Amino acid sequence: MAGRKTKLGVALGAGALRGLCHLGFLQVLKDEGITADYVAGTSMGAVIGALYAAGIDLCTIGEVAKHLRLRHLLDPVFPRRGLLLGKNITEILRLFLRDTTFAQLQIPLAVVATDLRSGKEVVFREGQVVEAVRASIAIPGIFTPLYRGEQVLVDGGLVNRVPISTVRALGAEKVIAVSINPAYTPNRLRNVAEIILQSFAILQTQIMADKLQEADVVIEPRVEDINPASLDEVERCIQEGAAATRRSLPLIKSLLA
Repeated sequence: MAGRKTKLGVALGAGALRGLCHLGFLQVLKDEGITADYVAGTSMGAVIGALYAAGIDLCTIGEVAKHLRLRHLLDPVFPRRGLLLGKNITEILRLFLRDTTFAQLQIPLAVVATDLRSGKEVVFREGQVVEAVRASIAIPGIFTPLYRGEQVLVDGGLVNRVPISTVRALGAEKVIAVSINPAYTPNRLRNVAEIILQSFAILQTQIMADKLQEADVVIEPRVEDINPASLDEVERCIQEGAAATRRSLPLIKSLLA
């Protein structure tokens, strides 16, 4: 929006593969001429937030996501620390981000992870972006942790599922948060990944209600029925993210006026 002076931050939350809703959200903002001044992301929100902050074309990301299959992401490892090594998804991220550092991004970015040793939030603001994102997406039990010094880094959703406070700390005066409802009502839980993700959902549903009040606008795509461990409905996730954003456009425009 031309002439806008308010510093806008977007907080992109965790949501496993349903976090692709963030692409629809960001595309609608782009269509409306709205660019974020600051971005913070957790888990899948960190993936999309990093690509957005690096200036990667949103349509290109969406097309790549539509052609991904789980076999492209799976690199099983003997399960001492997790089911998947995480090398494949790291290499996919590196295709887009290469060795980009936080200082080289077009938009200031913060990526949230959790230190399993201390139980505290870890916010990445410097270093290689790919490494930070790899830490943020390491869902315990599914991906192996990232080790950094004495830290054992895993998914940021454990401590800050939608990083509203994080993006405010960057300097955002107004915050739009995208919250992927952790609730999922499967007919059956078919594998370890789905069981782990469902367990996280149960733990986080009540915690999120209070924290979301810290945002000025909350976008909540209607994806509760989509399997968070499936790539079968990428297009619908993107569309639901866009639809939820359009419903909130009057409030967003009022916020930035």
